[in-house]
Amino acid sequence: MWVQDVMSRPVVAVDEDTSVRVAAVTLAEHGFAALPVLTGDGQLAGVLTSGDVLRAGELSADLTAADTMTTTAVVAATYQDLAEVVRMLLRQGVRSLPVLDSAGHVQGMFSRGDALRIMLRPDDAIEVGVQARLDDYIGPRRWQATARDGAVTVAGAFTDDSERRIAAALVRTVSGVREVTITTL
Repeated sequence: MWVQDVMSRPVVAVDEDTSVRVAAVTLAEHGFAALPVLTGDGQLAGVLTSGDVLRAGELSADLTAADTMTTTAVVAATYQDLAEVVRMLLRQGVRSLPVLDSAGHVQGMFSRGDALRIMLRPDDAIEVGVQARLDDYIGPRRWQATARDGAVTVAGAFTDDSERRIAAALVRTVSGVREVTITTL
């Protein structure tokens, strides 16, 4: 299994010039261990961890994410083996890490919590999570989700290809989903 199959997305990130105070609020509000810090062209500049914020001490108005972040970020590639990435987390002593595509853009985040959810999360929980996302978007039970071994099938009435793409994108945001199939009733 690849890390891209189970990473968390969409990515919440901050720019280098974001104030550390704003970034700290973002960390706290989402309960994240770390945020990717991006350059102006969307490349990873570093990672801002809760430890970085705490070490900064008083968060003055002119202190930025770039001033405070860890610049030697531990990263994974989207097609990196999941077991290898879990070992990286443990070996490097980090709680989460950015997952980059071949162009160096952050595609997701992977955390120790994600690893635990994979170990503990049965298909029933994936199915419930997917169904909740779909129902929130389109209304109760217009599309039906089923899951088996992390492969999710969504069946229902779709008005066009864009609805099928939206359904697939929503499904991929649920942790543990490996594969998505869309079928029309």
